[in-house]
Amino acid sequence: MKPRQRENTAKYLYDISKGIALVTVVGALTTGQWNFLTLLIGTIATLVFFLWAYWLDGGDND
Repeated sequence: MKPRQRENTAKYLYDISKGIALVTVVGALTTGQWNFLTLLIGTIATLVFFLWAYWLDGGDND
């Protein structure tokens, strides 16, 4: 994968991570129902996509 492709993919995964977090929290706020399982799965998915993007971005090698 070329550097620019890695950078763009990392940005996309960061955005996916933010989207999942947003949908999980805003969904719970709008429905008024705080479902622990949904929040747990949303948190785990957010972390997975964030860490994947972090790894693609090069971590702390800069």
